[in-house]
Amino acid sequence: MIHTSTCERQTTDDSSLAERILLSTSSFSSKKIKERKAEKLVNKLEEIMPEVNFIEDFSWGGTFGTTKDGLPYIGKSPEFENTLFVLGFGGNGITFSVQGMEMIKNFLQGKVHKLAEYYRFGR
Repeated sequence: MIHTSTCERQTTDDSSLAERILLSTSSFSSKKIKERKAEKLVNKLEEIMPEVNFIEDFSWGGTFGTTKDGLPYIGKSPEFENTLFVLGFGGNGITFSVQGMEMIKNFLQGKVHKLAEYYRFGR
């Protein structure tokens, strides 16, 4: 299975940073696909901004774990006593990790969090 997402943003030195995140289940295919996707991204940027002399500095590929519904698992697992989990972010680590730490803080204080139902194990 392969998933992709693309992100572009301006850097502090007024350069553009563009990235395509590729998620694949095969490391061999990931390398070939990464190279092809990097080339496709360069071509797309040249099409969108022909006046810019675009140079690819590097490309990379990584593996991201995800869940069937795309949501993380946060909280207690029935399989592990006295253990709290924050995992399965996919490509949304910043958003889910902040929510996860807020939730863990609540759990440690004996409070319920409004998102706990959505991120629970066994959903």
